[in-house]
Amino acid sequence: MSSDSAPGPASSRANYTWFVARRFIRARRQGFLSLISLLTALGFLVGTASLILALAMMTGFQNLMIEKILGANAHMIVFPAGSSSFEDPDAVMAEVEKVPGVVAVAPAVNGHAMLISGAGLKAYATINGIDPERALKVTDMEQGMLDGASLRDLSRETESLRPAIILGEQLAMDLAVIEGDELRLIVPRARLAPWGPTFSSFVFEVAGVFRTDYTEYDASWAFIALAEAQKRFGVRGAHWIAARVEDLTRLNEVEDEARAQLGESFRIDDIMRSNQALFSALRIEKLLMLFAVGLIVIVAALGVVSNLVLAVTQKVRDIGVLVAMGASPSGIMRIFVIQGAAMGVLGTLAGGIIGFGLAHVLDHYHLIKLDGSVYFLDYVPFLLRNTSLVAVILSACFVSLVATLYPAWKASRMDPVEALRGE
Repeated sequence: MSSDSAPGPASSRANYTWFVARRFIRARRQGFLSLISLLTALGFLVGTASLILALAMMTGFQNLMIEKILGANAHMIVFPAGSSSFEDPDAVMAEVEKVPGVVAVAPAVNGHAMLISGAGLKAYATINGIDPERALKVTDMEQGMLDGASLRDLSRETESLRPAIILGEQLAMDLAVIEGDELRLIVPRARLAPWGPTFSSFVFEVAGVFRTDYTEYDASWAFIALAEAQKRFGVRGAHWIAARVEDLTRLNEVEDEARAQLGESFRIDDIMRSNQALFSALRIEKLLMLFAVGLIVIVAALGVVSNLVLAVTQKVRDIGVLVAMGASPSGIMRIFVIQGAAMGVLGTLAGGIIGFGLAHVLDHYHLIKLDGSVYFLDYVPFLLRNTSLVAVILSACFVSLVATLYPAWKASRMDPVEALRGE
């Protein structure tokens, strides 16, 4: 006679598996078995907390990097298909502005030059010629300006009457210059003289310094006015048109609409595609770290298996008595599933609370510092999404549940006669 049909109140018949499982969990004098149970729960605690911290760290790192890149660059770039520059950028900008989803456009001239400070220090830099008023609407570079400087300073007259230049923070440090100092800009000419390549030399005044917290930009970028870049690099119009879209999640749709509207005489690129290799590397790194840290949970799951195997061996007599009294195989299986899953669930929930708390504290107080001269961040950011937290907890609970199935199934297949033999 099975327990499900045994006499007695219906509630007792339904709850006996929970009652017996609780008695097994709370049973005293289990000795080594109790130690394994504690270590198994601790394994799930450490594994879950580690997974949450690793996920929060990689998400925070990835999001902050993307935020810095998106803030310093336009969302979409329009290039001429048959030449190196637009001779009439105003006409092109008017067409790009008509594309649904585009909220701002700006022309840009790009070139490379050697910068030489008054102290003789040299640095190779990427020179970006911009229209300050339009650039303010296309990128977030204004937010990175230091000491009250502004991109608008590029179009204002300097004290020395020299054209203005704005440098990245690390670039300014490499050249040992501050606002008001003069720099010599050396630009190679496009033609060769009989005695070799020729260069043009121009003097600029440092009008400000910016910081993006992204080393590549801070160490090599400089901004000058669009008109100055056109003269120094011999460009009539603009190398490209930079555009900002209203909704970044619709970037691909806006790009497709721009291609359809502008035609084949234009090439279009976007910030996500141009940095695809970097973003892919970050995603792979995130997956590999989660896999490595997730092994802790797998080890803890093996602890559940070993714990239940020992529990089944230790409680052979109890299992035999329960089966002899009418307990069904499914009832016996549920008892040990509950017993094993309890260790995993309790450890997982405790680990979830600890991981969530640590991630919040570490991010809020910037406790893990980084060397800003080596890394592009001053601290390790932690960003934990609610969906990620729930996913980690549910995954760890699922692993703990799966780990109980085989030992519990073995217990349910036990012969009561063999179990009680010798008693």
